Amino acid sequence: MALSDYTGRAVLTAVDLVNSQQVLTGQDTLATEAELAGLLGARGWVLDRPLAATDLERLRALRPRLRFVFGGTPVRKSVEDLNALLRDLGAQPQLTDHDGDWHWHYVRPRAPLAERVATTCVVALLTVIADSGAARLRICEGAGCGNVFVDASRPNSRRFCDTKGCGNRAHVTAYRERRRQRGPE
Repeated sequence: MALSDYTGRAVLTAVDLVNSQQVLTGQDTLATEAELAGLLGARGWVLDRPLAATDLERLRALRPRLRFVFGGTPVRKSVEDLNALLRDLGAQPQLTDHDGDWHWHYVRPRAPLAERVATTCVVALLTVIADSGAARLRICEGAGCGNVFVDASRPNSRRFCDTKGCGNRAHVTAYRERRRQRGPE
């Protein structure tokens, strides 16, 4: 599965936002404007003005509304809910070439950062569903993880988020179990 740079950045931002709230442990890594600036900066968002507490709160509130599309929610329900979120955000599609390539923007010009990020993330998730299918939006199968990810692998077979070593731990556990079953050599 290939994503454009623009869509890919927004999808990964959505994943980062959702994963900043650990549902299994209650840990939250998005508690300050500085943490939000770090998350967005790491994904290439241009922070043209200081982040406000309202930006932080709006994006924190967005997380549960994005999480539901990962991990097997019926596709029609995911699309209905994401479309409703776009309406709530007041999306206004516009074609632009401000950075040299033609692409869509879905937020009104000069909208607050939180609105730009939220709208772009929602559209990116809808794009993944439309282009590659909702099955690409997954929850990590690692024991005790709960992170979400987008499976961009060609065979659509990725099972682990890999941000916390979940795949490595599962493979080591399986290897040790096979060795234990074989007995002493």
